[in-house]
Amino acid sequence: MSNIIEIDFSKKLEIKIDNKQPVSLEDLSLSLLSFNKQFHKFVESETDELTDISSELLIKEVRKGSIVIELVSAAAPILPLIWEGGALDQWANVFQSTCNWLLGKIDNPPKDMTKQDLQEWNKIVEPVAKDHASQMNINVSDGGKVINQFILNSTEANAIQNSISRLIEDIDTPQENKHLKKVMYWYQTKFDPNSDTGNKAIIDDISKSALKVIFENNALKEAMLHPDPSLGKPWQELAFVVDVEVQTVRGKPKMYNVLNYYPEYTFDPDED
Repeated sequence: MSNIIEIDFSKKLEIKIDNKQPVSLEDLSLSLLSFNKQFHKFVESETDELTDISSELLIKEVRKGSIVIELVSAAAPILPLIWEGGALDQWANVFQSTCNWLLGKIDNPPKDMTKQDLQEWNKIVEPVAKDHASQMNINVSDGGKVINQFILNSTEANAIQNSISRLIEDIDTPQENKHLKKVMYWYQTKFDPNSDTGNKAIIDDISKSALKVIFENNALKEAMLHPDPSLGKPWQELAFVVDVEVQTVRGKPKMYNVLNYYPEYTFDPDED
């Protein structure tokens, strides 16, 4: 088996940073590494495991003056069938669309974004964001002819980083799991006032599955186990209006913690 990687030198992606101040070697290195990681993820997401393609970007040339870096990728005969214009051209489109999304110019990102993805995009634009009045030019050429171009200035890079900070903060903020005035009815009960084990209920608005039920305090539990006798049915056959906190495991609802209930709204679920 041959280990020789054929490089397509006719298609190039040029990253040019018109810097006004010296650029930190760490910032530049992390920017290029993150750029490569996001390209790699893009290629992997667009191809299947049977497609033999390298998703590594290679540095062809680093030119003097402003920071100019030419990148090339491995050639693959199947690529023209997947992407008209090649992987670098399509990646430049994704790059531009992602920046436009982070700038609020479009509603949705071209690809789903994880927290790690957002952190890498923050690193990609860092050299330009730090240097006032600088800009990053992304040019894709085919046979020497520019076929795609995108320019990101320092003001936009800063706006992108601010947007990323807000998105990461939203990801890190626990979701509000309290639900107010929801109808709960019993699916399974142990009929034991001294134990919660075996008690399960359904709240259709939250989950169609029956989940374990616990109570915020014993007084609340006692009140729910002794509804108004005029309803004519035992507590386990009635529907209750409650405030609950949903406990989750790996993002899936697993248990209801009943915080409060409204006795005046208790009703027979079998009545029309």
